[in-house]
Amino acid sequence: MLTKTITTTTLGIALTMGLLAGQAHAKPDIVTESDVKSCRFLKNVTGSSGYGKNFGSWQPQAKASAEREAAQIGASHIVWGDLRSSGVFNGVATAKAYDCGR
Repeated sequence: MLTKTITTTTLGIALTMGLLAGQAHAKPDIVTESDVKSCRFLKNVTGSSGYGKNFGSWQPQAKASAEREAAQIGASHIVWGDLRSSGVFNGVATAKAYDCGR
């Protein structure tokens, strides 16, 4: 009986994790302003590289952070705005997030 309970519990956990993973938001496509003319603007998103964590290459981390924010609000597309350094090893990326329907 204990083995059956453990197996059932393990199966339940695995199914729950699979369902939660299926709810992950898709990464938005990166496009230009002309590509989103017929799309609905959602909001400006901002991503930070994090303070003192990225020696020399903060841009990928800042962009990824902004992309995650856009995905969380349901954006299908983003248009990059500014990439601003805030010190030698840190920075901020901004983008406009759009829903263009996929």
